Amino acid sequence: MNLNETKKDLNLENKKELGKSKLKVLTNENDFLVKNLKKAG
Repeated sequence: MNLNETKKDLNLENKKELGKSKLKVLTNENDFLVKNLKKAG
């Protein structure tokens, strides 16, 4: 197996994981904001 191909595969996996974790954080923040808005309103 070519070393460069391995690097590409790893980078692709890392990008997917990073995208998922960013989405998870944003979702958690949105949930928190919505809960606070409901309490205030």
